[in-house]
Amino acid sequence: MRRFKSLLINSVDLRMPGLRVRTLAAHRHLPELSSVDPHRHLYSQAILYLSGRGLQTLGGGTFAVSVGTLVLAPEGILHSFRRADGRAPLCLLIDFQIDPGPSRRPVVSGLSRSELASLRQELASLIRMREESEANLRCEAGAAVLQILVSLLRAAGWLARTDPPRSGAGAKAVRKLLAASGPATRPGDLVRRSGYQRDHLNRLVKSETGLTIGQFVAQQRLSLSERLLGEGVRVGEVASAVGIPDASYFARWFRRQTGRTPSSWRFLPAAGGRA
Repeated sequence: MRRFKSLLINSVDLRMPGLRVRTLAAHRHLPELSSVDPHRHLYSQAILYLSGRGLQTLGGGTFAVSVGTLVLAPEGILHSFRRADGRAPLCLLIDFQIDPGPSRRPVVSGLSRSELASLRQELASLIRMREESEANLRCEAGAAVLQILVSLLRAAGWLARTDPPRSGAGAKAVRKLLAASGPATRPGDLVRRSGYQRDHLNRLVKSETGLTIGQFVAQQRLSLSERLLGEGVRVGEVASAVGIPDASYFARWFRRQTGRTPSSWRFLPAAGGRA
């Protein structure tokens, strides 16, 4: 597409009764273009704004959009975008076809901070999976794509949210699930092992720990990273131990969490890393 710089494109083509996922892509609008002209598709499209601000037209209405805004455009619905500032927005787009239903209407809504953080982590995991070629990892990537789309559809009301169980069985299962997890566990792994939808599991985890799934995993990962770095373990080895094999990505992630580089943390007293 000439209007975008594509950072990730997966020709997914997942098919199941009532749903076909065609493509998942991460696009950044080209800097020299301030708008995307009105257009429509022969399929539905989910657009999640990961950065940038602007005005989205959809189905005859105009809406202000920013980070975390979710747009669902049914097939055949005219939509366009105009930038509000000089920053080219980054968008996650999923093209899909879904059986008609009572709520298949144009939607512009916002994700909560926890929902957005969880989806960013799922997308980061998907990017790492994309580099692998083994069949089992391709299956995991397909499951991750489906989970991302289902989360977006639930957030926008196209699919009903799943209520937590009325008994304590769900809480007990979640405690067991979290106890068996480790610092290298991905949020998507927990979702798949649980058998719950992500938003359902997120509520259960938060009721048990006060944290979202992503925050719980990040806390475990950070705690082990700090301990290993404080013991003098090499940065690359720490990154692998916490499930982030890319040392450069790990260094950026660690600095966002602590305000320090992993290398500088290694030279702090083990018991006083946060001092």
